[in-house]
Amino acid sequence: MKTIIVLLCCLIVCFSGFCQQVNRYIQSGNKAYRSNNFSEAVVQYQKALQLDPLNNIARFNMANTLQKQHDAAAEAKYDELAASLKETSLKSFSYYNKALALAKEKKLPATIEAFKQSLLLNPDDNEARDNLQRAMNELKKQQQSQPQQKEQNKPQRNPSQPKINKDMMEQKFKELQNQEKKLQQKLQKKQNNGQPEKDW
Repeated sequence: MKTIIVLLCCLIVCFSGFCQQVNRYIQSGNKAYRSNNFSEAVVQYQKALQLDPLNNIARFNMANTLQKQHDAAAEAKYDELAASLKETSLKSFSYYNKALALAKEKKLPATIEAFKQSLLLNPDDNEARDNLQRAMNELKKQQQSQPQQKEQNKPQRNPSQPKINKDMMEQKFKELQNQEKKLQQKLQKKQNNGQPEKDW
């Protein structure tokens, strides 16, 4: 019985030391992040995640650091984190920060979707609601300006050229038919004049 108690005490001490080491790495990463030393922050969060790959705080902070470095991997990290979380507040923050990263890249439909996911989890988040509205307005402006740009890119009709209508087309067609008839008549005359008729 004494060996079981000693073994349990050793496990508790080891686990406590393990957790403290993970927390030290996270704190070092946070310190580097606040100092805008994002590459060092990534190193510290990676060390924490090597010891505890499922540590949600280290995963969230890693995604935030990658976002600050404009690393496209941040979006995937936010997705992985949100998919694995049950706790709604951190999950909501993950979607919100993902939306911010997408907004910087001008990926408006994905930005809107991420803000919506954040609001589903935290309907009282006024910042998410305001940013969602901004993103929707920006997307609407883009969609309205696209048809105008397409109109501008179309080849312009020369104003000195007359507008072609059905009557003009028919008139041109008749002129061409008349020219063809005259040409055929000339060819027949040449053939008739060029070959003497046979006299049997």
